[in-house]
Amino acid sequence: MGMIGVASAVLSLVRSARTVQQWRHVPMVSASSVTASVLAVVPARNEEATLPSLLPGLVGQPGVRVVVVDDASGDATVSVARSLGAQVIESSGPAPGWAGKTHAMHLGVQAAQDEEWLLFVDADVTCAPGLVGRLVATASELGADLVSSSGRGTGAGWWFLLPAFNTLVFEGSPPDGRGATALAVGHCVLVRRAAFLAAGGWEALAETHADDVGLATLIRDSGGVVRFVDASMLLTTSGINTFADCWRSLRKSIQPAFREMFGPWGRPLLVAAGLLHLAYGLVPVLRWRSPWSWLAWFAQAVSHHEFTRRVGQPEISAVLAPLSWATIGVFLLDCALRPGAQWKDRRVG
Repeated sequence: MGMIGVASAVLSLVRSARTVQQWRHVPMVSASSVTASVLAVVPARNEEATLPSLLPGLVGQPGVRVVVVDDASGDATVSVARSLGAQVIESSGPAPGWAGKTHAMHLGVQAAQDEEWLLFVDADVTCAPGLVGRLVATASELGADLVSSSGRGTGAGWWFLLPAFNTLVFEGSPPDGRGATALAVGHCVLVRRAAFLAAGGWEALAETHADDVGLATLIRDSGGVVRFVDASMLLTTSGINTFADCWRSLRKSIQPAFREMFGPWGRPLLVAAGLLHLAYGLVPVLRWRSPWSWLAWFAQAVSHHEFTRRVGQPEISAVLAPLSWATIGVFLLDCALRPGAQWKDRRVG
């Protein structure tokens, strides 16, 4: 067990240092603002409750035209969107061979006129006035064809589950766009329309449920520059505020992503990753008398703290970092052993 403690400490130190270093290379959104021609596309399925928070801050931003794509909603999404000043495209649902969200965003892009930029925004976010102009300025300053940011939320999912998940995301999709996949978060993705069309648009990603990372990787692999930026002070999201909603949201992304990337190996890899991360979190707790375990605990807490500090969550939650990692292990096992994920009343995994 002594060697296990040493290994746990060394691995925790390396992972934590890497995560903190990556965060320090995530640029803040520009303080400047540039007015440009932007088509904002909002895919919406049963979002009558969330659109009143999103649209007032998005409709009317300089240079921005807003299109809400109603994805076969059963509520008042259409009337609410129109009453708040958005153009509405109605859909009866995804065409064969398409995932629901990608199909809705594809329909929205068809409404483009001569806009230079496309902005894809989730319906459950709230945008501060000036967000779009500052994102365009950020893209210009970085020489980027795509910039993306996550929002901020509240609840246990944010301060307990997401800090460890953030490390996993950065390891697979570094924020500088240089990993196996490039990082984007579906909360808010701004992409240069010419680069989007040159890369093949949503037709090239029709069946994917990992549309954010898929688009960023597509743009990067087509020669574009992709950057993840921190605009979270200008974005809030309500979609994953509860622990259960956060779990379901991550699950509907991870299950299809592993299947798409690894085929029949996806489930065995999830099982292995789940067991390893369960042990990664539990070793510092179960061996708490060992100084090596204290070092591992401290290291895991450092990266946990960096995430919560960045997204405005309780920083004291960093003391629970090993338990967060153990829970991520259980989450990955759940993804592997309980096939099938649901989102918006549709099967996505």
